[in-house]
Amino acid sequence: MRRYRVHLALLVVVAAIIGAALHPLAMVLTLAPFDTHIVVGFLVELRALIADFLGWGLLSLLAVMLIYVILGRSRRAQVLPQVVRTGNSSNPRVVVAITAYNDAEATAQAVKDFSRQPGVVKVLVIDNNSTDETAKLAAAAGAIVVSETRQGYGYACLRGLTEALKMPQADVIVLTEGDGTFVAEDTSKFLAYIDDADLVVGNRVVRGLVDHDSQMDPFFTWGNMAVAMLLRLRFWDGRFLGPAGLTDVGCTFRAIHRNALERILPDLQVGGSHFSPHMLLVAMAHDLSVVEIPIHLRKRIGESKGASQSIWKGLAIGLAMIWHIMSFRIKPGDAKPVMLADRNGASSTPTKSTVAAGVPGSRDK
Repeated sequence: MRRYRVHLALLVVVAAIIGAALHPLAMVLTLAPFDTHIVVGFLVELRALIADFLGWGLLSLLAVMLIYVILGRSRRAQVLPQVVRTGNSSNPRVVVAITAYNDAEATAQAVKDFSRQPGVVKVLVIDNNSTDETAKLAAAAGAIVVSETRQGYGYACLRGLTEALKMPQADVIVLTEGDGTFVAEDTSKFLAYIDDADLVVGNRVVRGLVDHDSQMDPFFTWGNMAVAMLLRLRFWDGRFLGPAGLTDVGCTFRAIHRNALERILPDLQVGGSHFSPHMLLVAMAHDLSVVEIPIHLRKRIGESKGASQSIWKGLAIGLAMIWHIMSFRIKPGDAKPVMLADRNGASSTPTKSTVAAGVPGSRDK
């Protein structure tokens, strides 16, 4: 039933747009040189019906909010189960996976910057069929370069997470991009919160931390906030308005605990540009705790290959995100086995029972 909250929210938005358009349409029709009183009358009745629907919907929402407040005051707060994490949480060893596609100089610089961060033991670069010197310069900068031949942002992210998890020394895996937009020094922010959450994601919509000439113009900022609210509706929480206070669903920069990634990796399936919200959906479906933190965002180096290429490209990806949030469902048997490495470096394939360890059940009902 959770996913129908998103459908209802979109229905309300569509109804409001239609209702707002009916009034000027009726006025235009009254100026027509032929008899339109029947059509105009129908439009007026339809507008009144939509207004009643929205009005009663608003009253119902206020009533539900009041009930939540009363119940929250009258009973003790629900005690959430504590997640027991393994590994060295006080000084975690970090493996950074950088996705790259024809960003040679920027990626090489990112490798150097992330390699200098405290706790970082390995830096991987996932070369997604670059035709420039991305792989060569990244390797020269000290990265382990992995080639991902399946073209797509999601495939590169999946490969980065998979390869990082094969590193036995990885307590925390950081996923980021090599286009120069992210600041390596923000890694410490993620590590500051990683003891309190399974997954820490970046937020690129905070004034003062985002360069004025970055890709986050009003279109992308507002669009990210709107899609984030739909994702929060999908996994609604009456007290916190969703399991995480998300305002940005498209940020690649994130950090995740090793054991948390082992739980969700078999269910990560999206290879396209809407991978970021997909990973959030899977994490929430597995009851992972998610925290969003503000990070810096700079103007990218070189030409964009993703949503910021154009408004139409961004709109297409945004619609794909919305559809994915509406239709998302983890189906038993869909997960593919992933080769992992244990702490001694031995490879193994996790069984369904080991992947789901500590998960009482999917939240996606």
